[in-house]
Amino acid sequence: MLEKRINMKTGFPGPKTLAVLEDLKKYESQGDLCFANYGTPPVIEEAEGVFVKDVDGNTYLDLTSGFAALNLGHCPKAVIEAAYKQMNTVHHTAQQPTEVRMKLAKKLVEIAPGFLKNNSKVQYDTGGTNAVEVGMKLAKAYTKRPYILCYQGAYHGRSFGTLAVTCFPFLKENFFPIMPGAVRIPYPYCYRCPFGMKYGSCGMQCARHVRDLFSDPTWGLIDRKKGTNLVAGLLFEPAQGAGGYLIPPDGYWQEIRKICDEFDVLMVDDEIQMGWGRSGKMFAIENWNVAPDIMMVGKAFTGGVIPNAAIISRTEIMDVLQPIHQSVTFSGNPVGSAAALAMLETLEKEKLIQNANEMGAYFLGKLNELMEKHPLIGCVQGKGLMLSMELVKDRETKEPFETIRIVKEAVKKGLLLTISGHFGNRLNIVPPLIIKQDQIDTAVLILDEIIGAFEK
Repeated sequence: MLEKRINMKTGFPGPKTLAVLEDLKKYESQGDLCFANYGTPPVIEEAEGVFVKDVDGNTYLDLTSGFAALNLGHCPKAVIEAAYKQMNTVHHTAQQPTEVRMKLAKKLVEIAPGFLKNNSKVQYDTGGTNAVEVGMKLAKAYTKRPYILCYQGAYHGRSFGTLAVTCFPFLKENFFPIMPGAVRIPYPYCYRCPFGMKYGSCGMQCARHVRDLFSDPTWGLIDRKKGTNLVAGLLFEPAQGAGGYLIPPDGYWQEIRKICDEFDVLMVDDEIQMGWGRSGKMFAIENWNVAPDIMMVGKAFTGGVIPNAAIISRTEIMDVLQPIHQSVTFSGNPVGSAAALAMLETLEKEKLIQNANEMGAYFLGKLNELMEKHPLIGCVQGKGLMLSMELVKDRETKEPFETIRIVKEAVKKGLLLTISGHFGNRLNIVPPLIIKQDQIDTAVLILDEIIGAFEK
């Protein structure tokens, strides 16, 4: 039985881990081997709740949640049981509909934020990248316009379309040409304001900049002859994920909603990493009382049991898709639909969104205490259980610290973390929503010890 505590029996990396990794390198594509976070990652053999065990018997506290796909924790019983039950009745149908996918679509429409609630339709797909592709296609098909606004530091996927709106250059090497028409704008990154201003006295220049795009003809976003807008949609993450869990200031998304309404631009919300309670709300955009026109969900949608994603859009937008326009073999898969319904029921039954708020506030408080103690920590942010720390060599110059060094030490002590950020110097802290206070205390003690050692 898996231990419910950190226990590094053999030390990391153990001999079995090293042997498996050598074979992985022989037989698997490097394109899918995500060793960057640890240099050498643990090879997981067993997992439950917030803990994982590697092939050498070491037990780790997981603050990554499988890149936010495991909001319910590892191996959630209710979701697995629902998926197993469905697999024993109908597990795949392709073009033939099932009642379970209808029930899930109905549920999604009922819980959608703002004016999407009971005024939207659902399109299924198989993963986050595909969902973003569909979101952009919908915006373009509905508006019949060529441009998509997207943000600096964004991550939306690695297909030819999503690479255009994903920011990290190393992901694009050797893959050009990619989708044209992506126009990048600065994200509201207050700690490193792209406009050199300070929040509170800046007049929210980052939002004003978006409005200015439509008045400056050199951007080319207005039809020169007709005077009409050429932008189909503004694609955004309510808080940037791979960008470092950057959380915009209060008022930003409300102002962007006004600008989009003024210029008839669709707001296209990538909730793939932020959705399903992680932010302390069902969907992260609800923290700002704003509703998008198109919203994509995925990752934790099925509790990590099976890949599944969905696009939720205003009815009149979704209705531009004709039959077979966006059909995917495994979209709306009955097993995935059953798992997603069970995930939503578990979120509600176990009050996990409430726990995300309570434990998130506690965790954020502890991280702020660490920041007061350690000058290596330049910035701490969090909403619910999406938390981050930015590490700097000097608080005045804000020169980035090599955060990979923290992560490599943390894994040796049984703590799994994720590197992120525009400069690769942020720690994303993404625990399952079931995390408890004593587990947070354990994580903070380890971080305190490691950061203190580097400062010495």
